[in-house]
Amino acid sequence: MIDKFSLEQSHLFRQPLEQIKQADEPGICDIAKGFLPREGGRWQDIPGDGKWLPNPDFIPKKDNVLEQTWAELLAKYKIDGIEFKEGDPDFSPVVKERVEIDNFTTDRSKNFAQADEKLAEKLGITPREVKEMRQKEGYTWHECKDCKTMELVPKEIHNNIPHTGGISEAKKSNS
Repeated sequence: MIDKFSLEQSHLFRQPLEQIKQADEPGICDIAKGFLPREGGRWQDIPGDGKWLPNPDFIPKKDNVLEQTWAELLAKYKIDGIEFKEGDPDFSPVVKERVEIDNFTTDRSKNFAQADEKLAEKLGITPREVKEMRQKEGYTWHECKDCKTMELVPKEIHNNIPHTGGISEAKKSNS
């Protein structure tokens, strides 16, 4: 089945990308090449530097165990989309906890373990309890591009918004 919303809104994707290609501002073309949402919604402004507004009728596939539409998920978290600045998503409206880790790596499991440990210290519980709570409540860690900040966010939002994060940055600096 063809998504009517995508067909009607397809012109919104072409025009901003052309504007990006013509922009004189250094680095703006890199945003267009990044891993950004492109289907199942629309950009309010320039892709990667504005708000991504998911199609309210679309049912995101990843970690959406109740098969809720974007309208239901956005209402649940009291948001209307996800802001991006210079290709970086701002999940702060849905962040449950935020910690900083000391030894950021390109290994996601090591970063998650460090974040679980930091949050455990903050809450006075064990890292295992943090991990179990994350999994039970449907949260994941978002690795921020500063390669130290870890944000605890709902999986059903985070995992359905294409983006690059801290691991991509760490890989760039290691190459």
